[in-house]
Amino acid sequence: MIELNKEQQRAYNRFIKARDRIRDNNGYIGENEDEVLPEIIPPSDVMRTVDADHLGHPLFEVNDAYIEYREAFAEWLRVEPRFRDDERMRASRGDYGKQDSWEEPNERISDLVQLVKGAM
Repeated sequence: MIELNKEQQRAYNRFIKARDRIRDNNGYIGENEDEVLPEIIPPSDVMRTVDADHLGHPLFEVNDAYIEYREAFAEWLRVEPRFRDDERMRASRGDYGKQDSWEEPNERISDLVQLVKGAM
């Protein structure tokens, strides 16, 4: 367990609480078969649109739960301990090996269709 100061602990608790309220079509982290799942919350600022008669345009229902999640996550990233950011793996640093290296030249792959046409 890492040591957090009061501001970090408050931000982390807010983020975890908001994260646990969010669920998309694929489920969410920590999902249990016995657990009653919350309603599906799409990852967008708009929950749904409502077509009102004689208005000429749809009305938008704000997705407060997702907006809270996004703000809580941004606050947590702002105050998270520095070592967590330093230890986070990044493809740009080459942490995932050669397969993600941008330094390697592109390999030329022969076109199989042209190869087959040439053989005929």
